[in-house]
Amino acid sequence: MDAHPAEHPLQPHQIALLVILLLTFKDLHSKNFDPIFLLYIQRMLLDEISELNQPKSARELRDVLSAAPKSKEGDARALISAFKASRMETTDQLINFFSGLQVLFQEKEDGVEGPNSTLGRRSIFGFYCRRCYISFGKLSFSGVVRLHKDFQLWLDGKPSHAYKPIHKDELNNTDSQIYQTQGDRQNWAQPEPYALSVKGQTIGDENLAKEHLRFFFEQRFHEGNDSGVRQLALLNLVRHHYLHEEYSAGRKLLSEAINVSRTSGDKITLQQCISLLRRFPSVGERPPLNEIQPNLHPLDILYDVTKLIDETNEQPLSASFIKITESMGVFDYWYDTKMDTTKESDQWAQHVVQGVAWTAAGCENLGDLSSDVVVAFTFAGSPDNNRLTALLNTAYRRARQGNYGNALAILSNPVVWKGLSLPDYKLWAQEVWQVLALRATRRGQDRLYREFLLPRQPSGQRNARHYVHISPPHLVPIGEISDTLHEVLRLRECDASGITTEQLLKTLWHSEFLFRIQHYRVAIILLADAGLQLGLSKSSQRMIEDILPQIITGNDIETRAFAAFTVARCIIAADQSDADLQQAAWWLAMAEKDYMTLQIYRSAMDVQYLLAVVHNSMGAEQERDASAQRFQTTQQLAEKLEVTVVDEEAGAILDLVSRVGMRELEGTVPLEV
Repeated sequence: MDAHPAEHPLQPHQIALLVILLLTFKDLHSKNFDPIFLLYIQRMLLDEISELNQPKSARELRDVLSAAPKSKEGDARALISAFKASRMETTDQLINFFSGLQVLFQEKEDGVEGPNSTLGRRSIFGFYCRRCYISFGKLSFSGVVRLHKDFQLWLDGKPSHAYKPIHKDELNNTDSQIYQTQGDRQNWAQPEPYALSVKGQTIGDENLAKEHLRFFFEQRFHEGNDSGVRQLALLNLVRHHYLHEEYSAGRKLLSEAINVSRTSGDKITLQQCISLLRRFPSVGERPPLNEIQPNLHPLDILYDVTKLIDETNEQPLSASFIKITESMGVFDYWYDTKMDTTKESDQWAQHVVQGVAWTAAGCENLGDLSSDVVVAFTFAGSPDNNRLTALLNTAYRRARQGNYGNALAILSNPVVWKGLSLPDYKLWAQEVWQVLALRATRRGQDRLYREFLLPRQPSGQRNARHYVHISPPHLVPIGEISDTLHEVLRLRECDASGITTEQLLKTLWHSEFLFRIQHYRVAIILLADAGLQLGLSKSSQRMIEDILPQIITGNDIETRAFAAFTVARCIIAADQSDADLQQAAWWLAMAEKDYMTLQIYRSAMDVQYLLAVVHNSMGAEQERDASAQRFQTTQQLAEKLEVTVVDEEAGAILDLVSRVGMRELEGTVPLEV
């Protein structure tokens, strides 16, 4: 596809840049500029000439010049004063200015006397001056008058028509230019509609996103009759549906995009369409995985890890690490070969996924390390989804460890939620709600959970079995291993854990084979608890002691508290000697501390009651009374929390979530954090 002819409409800020170039480089050898000041001016000019950002206003440009180092020394002060005085009050002054601009770039011909040009014709500054000079030469007298008027409005900080797009046709475009090139006669593709489409996706305005996306791809990109970009328009529209979980509409458009890509011979777009199709949720079958092939994006390979980690697909975690390694290799290949669709920030997605995989494998420290790497090397406040995901995972891990205040502080930080797109805002809002729900259910605040938190639950996926025990008629499948463990916990609440031995043995086999170490540890403890109910105290104690080195570090203090409580009960049931009771009391003290940290008060009361019984058996009356007093204090706190229906702190946090959503969508709601 050939590029369309270039066009360069002259705008007021470009005249100001030309003034700075002329004041700086004309007769440069006779001026006394400090090298630091000259370097600052050159860097500022490069930033403005590259046009990567919105052009500065006249006031901003004057402020930037005044803030230059060494601006009050030598000829620097004269340059800044001359720039502020260059208003070009009349049209003749503007014409004379452009007439004298040639001295900067016009090279002297052989045998002709005259000054040498200051800037090379093919240098960045010289090319910019030549382009502006040619654009001014193409203007008619009415075009020059209009440009002068717009320049005066720009100097005064008032809006002008120079920065508004002009629809070109034979009726309204003939009076501004005398000489017209091919690029001046027709409207060519501009990036503004695509920017508006991205804005619509960010704020959730579906009509704005779709209409401007369609308008962007309907523009004239080249001289041919067929634009050749219809498949790109369909692909971007499918991505919009996918981000908003509109899978039915996305599938219909995706099949059309695949057919158009095949017809046009666009292999890269075809590969992207097929990869996106494999991201859609599968119905009644296991999701397909991507194989390494040309034009396959590394993030598509990395997305396969999500499918492999999902328990319902029953795949070992080793396959997830293989996919992560493949993704790293493909990313390195794409980065080395300068593929246009690879961003440097994509490399941090590998670390985010590694953190999730390591945590699922029971290596929480490695998971935290991967998340810390992403947070350390990404910019705060950036719209990077990798950083947001790492922060959400870190916050939830800290909430799991009982640091609810720290987790909510991370999520409530304005640096985290500023500038979120609508899909990312949903992820953030769900994570805030999950931390609040986790804290409430652990405290035993069932009324607060049902009557206050559930009605304020953000939209999105959520499994209630992560917080409360649900009977089989309301079973929500989340994986064979997790489903079995939840069922065992439900039966344990009914004092029927002794009949779950066969289920636990199957769970142990599956968790060990699939390398789900977290589930394996919990299953071992539950099996020991079931064995204790059957009178197998010694065997149960040995089972727990075998895995205690993995748990005692406290990477998951809830598991450690459960293990410590269970092994203490095994010791008490096996023997009643003073040494054994002393050992059991040590384990019970650890369990009590962990449960109080997690604010699981019902379990903490069980531990405190048993600890008081142990101290009484050893004849330690002072320790017994202290344990009984702690039991009574915990009981009063638990009963107070049980009757709580409204939590002011949770309400304020959820109100912040609502106001952030309104601010992101409308940009009109002030926030006080």
